[in-house]
Amino acid sequence: MEKVKSRAGLEHHFDAILNNNYESIITHRKYSYGHNAIKSYVVECHLFKDETSRDSITSTVLTHAQTIESNAKLFDTEDETLVFLTTEKADYYLDFSNKRYIVLHTAEPTKVTDPFIKRFYTEKGFDSLWLPVPLLLQTNQFGRFWGMGVSFRDSIEEPSEQDNDLIEDIQDVSLSVKRHFAKNFFKLLMNSDLNRMMGISRLSVLRSNFTNNTDEENRFIIDDIKYNGKLTAKGNSYAKHSRIVFELVKLYGEAITKLESYGISFDEGFLSGNPITINFSQPVLPEKLVNLVFSGDEPFRLWGIEERLNDHEYRVYAVDMHHGNLGNRIMFEISPHFIRIALPKNSCANTVFRLLANLNHYVDAMADLEVEGYELKVDLSGTGLS
Repeated sequence: MEKVKSRAGLEHHFDAILNNNYESIITHRKYSYGHNAIKSYVVECHLFKDETSRDSITSTVLTHAQTIESNAKLFDTEDETLVFLTTEKADYYLDFSNKRYIVLHTAEPTKVTDPFIKRFYTEKGFDSLWLPVPLLLQTNQFGRFWGMGVSFRDSIEEPSEQDNDLIEDIQDVSLSVKRHFAKNFFKLLMNSDLNRMMGISRLSVLRSNFTNNTDEENRFIIDDIKYNGKLTAKGNSYAKHSRIVFELVKLYGEAITKLESYGISFDEGFLSGNPITINFSQPVLPEKLVNLVFSGDEPFRLWGIEERLNDHEYRVYAVDMHHGNLGNRIMFEISPHFIRIALPKNSCANTVFRLLANLNHYVDAMADLEVEGYELKVDLSGTGLS
């Protein structure tokens, strides 16, 4: 990748790539060899604060990159919050204008960038975004609904009586729909008995300003927004893609900040804060849920020993196996109808969104979240999809 020196240069460079890719699709109905989509990865960082110096940020990023590829190098640009990160296999432009949510932009092959980014955000102090279904649906406000991807694997349902020991009796859903009939297909499934398996993993939005036939005005972008904070852009306007990235960071950051404002504390004899509740759309098996969520394994990454309160309720004091949540143990109460979470003050709410997002893909796609004065539900009326 050509090394550019400013944000304006980056926009010009990525616009050229987008237009080249677009011409390839128009001509050949597919990307030609060597053409790769523009991708942006939003990574949540638990290490940086508003007062963290630029040198500390760049040093930390470089150290993390070098644990993945030892020859990684970092170069400054004219913008103090944009740096060029190069490795043996790929190049990235890293934007840390928001110190908590850094963004890596690249036009390298997905087979190279996805593994690198995954290792980057699984390093201590970093994590991917976790967009639960209700929050991911809100990204449709960024443009016009263009498609979606669904992935769901029921991980706690009781096996059927006809279950054959030689056959894995697990309900799986994996589908992708786009363009003209996508909205009707989406509404049909969301209004059916299958909605609890609608684990939306990707939402595609079109942002354009098609007002006339002049090339100058016909600027557009189609962004595939994945629930882990990866955006893949197709079109001819990097500026529109960059705006969608900004709006995603804003949407997610505000939701995280809101949840963290409910942190539980006990100071000077007074209890403050509010518990957060994840509600299921239909009863689940609490014992299986505890075994699934608190084993310490991917993707939930929570570990704790359960305390059985009665036949249908458990309490677990758990630790976040990924970033530790600042050393805080988190209390969970589990029943067939809900999980109630007491998030300690000054903890990271990323843990809560990771839990809900994965419950949406392994237990109940319609599970939602509520806390006093705030809720996160599948509300299609606010997304333009009703």
